[in-house]
Amino acid sequence: MTIRTRTKSLAALLGITLLATVTACSSTSEATEGTSASLVPLTVGAPWNGAAGKSPTDTTSFGYAVHEGLAQPILEKYGFEYKAFVGFNNGPPVVQALQTGDVQVGLIGDTPAVQAKASGIDVPALVIDKPASDIWFLGREGGVSKIEDLAGKKVGLQFGSNFDKYGRAVLERAGVADQVELVNLLFADALPALQRGDIDAVPLPATTAGIWRKQINFPILSKASVDDPDLLATSVALTSRETVVANPELAKAVWEVIQAGDKAIDADHDAYAQFVFDATGSPVDVVKEATLWNFQSEPVDPDGLNTVRSTLDFLIKSGKAPNAFDVTTWAVS
Repeated sequence: MTIRTRTKSLAALLGITLLATVTACSSTSEATEGTSASLVPLTVGAPWNGAAGKSPTDTTSFGYAVHEGLAQPILEKYGFEYKAFVGFNNGPPVVQALQTGDVQVGLIGDTPAVQAKASGIDVPALVIDKPASDIWFLGREGGVSKIEDLAGKKVGLQFGSNFDKYGRAVLERAGVADQVELVNLLFADALPALQRGDIDAVPLPATTAGIWRKQINFPILSKASVDDPDLLATSVALTSRETVVANPELAKAVWEVIQAGDKAIDADHDAYAQFVFDATGSPVDVVKEATLWNFQSEPVDPDGLNTVRSTLDFLIKSGKAPNAFDVTTWAVS
């Protein structure tokens, strides 16, 4: 990928970075023209943001297992067949697609997953990952240099996301949460807003932040992995109650595919980084810097469960989730 200079237009910047080019109905990564009558087809949904012209591709461990040809033999063992990947702008639409049956497995961040469950939506967890998603808090060029200086400023948050939770928590720890104006923005909209100075800071995925910094020297105000490791995000593989009742082996199948993907990634970080570049346009060096390479050994990771518990506490205390639930019984055994 050719890295463009700062003099390029905003449209060019958006084309390189996170402009979400798909809607909840667009799907890619078709495995076959049709599925075997004896196998249950699985469509996987997850948030996806990539460069303009890139087809939505699952870059999670599950998706990498598909890419490497590791997924299908595992799925067939349990009576399933991989059909397609569907890309969404963020997590909540994935939950909706699970309920309508458009997708059977949703891979989303812990915050929208927990919020859905706490709101009474029956979305059993198949896998709860180890916290491994770094988040960087970027400021605008020429703006503040630390979180404490955001008092009286505007911060962009993608409400309902892991980055919303992280941003609010970091602002609270810095003692400025009640002095900051929060603006709900998708990442694609946050980039021009940060560039124009409409907002003063935004927390976002480390890979995304690295791409943005390739274009403009946005200062890093904080990194979760360095400053607040207990706020590292995790992800949850979800399904619907109807799907898991009809397919009781689904949790085992999804876990084994994820485990195969984890092992393949850990065996060759360079190859995985190249895969992400090819799929999304994220430069290899950015992927390698932003990825923590943390892998779990069991379907419900203890640290991941702690993250889910802290997310639920955060959502309840902030009034964003109406009902608490027992996180220890959420996952399908």
